[in-house]
Amino acid sequence: MVFGGGLRLMAVAAVAGIVAACTGTPAPPCPGVSILGDASEITLFAPGRGQDLTDVAYRGSIERVAGSCDYTRAGDSVTNTVAARLVATRGPAAQGNESTFVYFVAVVDKEENILARERFESRFTFDANQRQAAAIEEIEQIIPIRADLRGLDYDILVGFELSPEQLEFNRQERQRRTGLPRLPGR
Repeated sequence: MVFGGGLRLMAVAAVAGIVAACTGTPAPPCPGVSILGDASEITLFAPGRGQDLTDVAYRGSIERVAGSCDYTRAGDSVTNTVAARLVATRGPAAQGNESTFVYFVAVVDKEENILARERFESRFTFDANQRQAAAIEEIEQIIPIRADLRGLDYDILVGFELSPEQLEFNRQERQRRTGLPRLPGR
């Protein structure tokens, strides 16, 4: 009997909690957070060598991003916490045990205008026989919200800082892997 009564009490408490949560004003939606496709990977080749698989010193990839946010009481700005999981892989042409990757976090509006962009570095140190390392980087962004917009009207993009050659390499690799034709201008 006590066991059944305890379950009933827990069920009543759970329903009361759900009802209480539903009566409050829901939090406004957070800005979207995503990885910029062409800048999701970076390949660093050994200096003075080609672009063959054996020439790769290090590769980096942004595997996952997630975000959370808090609005000011007035609703005129939103503080976003972005977490990005970066993975570094040591290639056959690596010299040494350390590599640094430069990545960016950008805020864009619904017309895709860049409102803010900041660069960050992530340094990886490999043990003697270690081939791969990972890190979770957390970045805080404060976005002022225009009166005619909502937080949902903004996006936060994360990607590696790439040279034109690295960008072209990524696009060629994507085409090679997928077999899909390249779009004009991309």
